[in-house]
Amino acid sequence: MKYKNSPLYKIELQGISDVLELINYRPRTIESYLQAIFDCCIWLRDTYDISLDDADVTHLRAFLLHLKRSKEDGGLGYAPRSVNLYNCALKKYFRFVLRRLLTNDDLPLCKVDHPLPKVPSKKEVMALILGTENLKHKAELAVAYGAGLRLSEVTTLRFRDISFSDGTVTISEEVSKSRYAGKVELSARLKMILYQYWKECCPSANAEDWLFPGQKEGSHIHKASLSKVFKDRLMELGWEGRGYTFHSLRHAQALHYYQAGADLFQVQQRLRHNSITSTLIYVRLDAKLRERRH
Repeated sequence: MKYKNSPLYKIELQGISDVLELINYRPRTIESYLQAIFDCCIWLRDTYDISLDDADVTHLRAFLLHLKRSKEDGGLGYAPRSVNLYNCALKKYFRFVLRRLLTNDDLPLCKVDHPLPKVPSKKEVMALILGTENLKHKAELAVAYGAGLRLSEVTTLRFRDISFSDGTVTISEEVSKSRYAGKVELSARLKMILYQYWKECCPSANAEDWLFPGQKEGSHIHKASLSKVFKDRLMELGWEGRGYTFHSLRHAQALHYYQAGADLFQVQQRLRHNSITSTLIYVRLDAKLRERRH
C-alpha cells in the first residue's frame, strides 16, 4: 500500500515531512522516508496492535528484522541498503517528531558490502557510443561519459548548460545529487557530437529548453527512457552479461581520467564528490586492473 493513496497516518507523516523539507532533503528522499514510516506504522498495527508513537526499541528491531529476513524465513528479503533506509527514517521520526533519540546501539545499521563496479574499457565505451545510430541517443550517451554525469543529471540538462564557446557543460546545484555545482570541459569529440545534435535535431531550441526533451511537450526525457537506451545498446552489442549500467559511463570517465594522469583531487572535482573518500574507489579499480595485466 502506497502512503499517498491511503488516508491513514496523515498526521504522523506530515510531521516528519515538514522536518525533512526543512532539512532540505530532496523530494525523492522525502517520499522514500515517508513510505518507510507508513510501512512501519502498518506493520506495528497488524503485528502488535500499537502505534509508532508507542513502539519501543524491541518493536522497531523486530520490524527491521522482518524486512531483512528472507521470504523463506517469513520476512520480506530486503537488501541491506533498503533496510538501512527504513532504519534512518525511523531514527529521524523519533528524533524530530517524538523527540526521543535512537542511536546505532538501539538500531544497528546493516553491514553493506561495497564491491567494485563493473567498468567498460575506453575501447568499449567508444564502440558503445560511436556505434549508436540515433543521433539523440548518441549525444545522451556521449555527454554522460564525456562529462561524467549521473543519469538524473543528463536528463535535466538544458541548452543553457552547454557552452560551445567555452567548451564546457555546467551542472547546477539543484540537479546535482551532491548539491555540488560545477563545470566540466567538453572534449573535442563530445563537442562535435553535441553540436551535430543541436544543428540536426533542434536548431531552433532556446537556452531554457531541455537538451533532451521527452515525448510530452515541455518535459525532459525520463530516466527510465534513458536507461532503456543504454540497455538496448548493450543488447545490440551482445554485452548484456557484462554487468554494465548507465552509471558505468560515469565510472568509466573517472577511471580513464585518472589513468590518463589526473590526480585524485582532479577526479574528485570532475565528479563533484563532496568527500574524496568516494573518489578512492578509482584508485582501487586501477590497482585491480594492473594486477590482472600482470
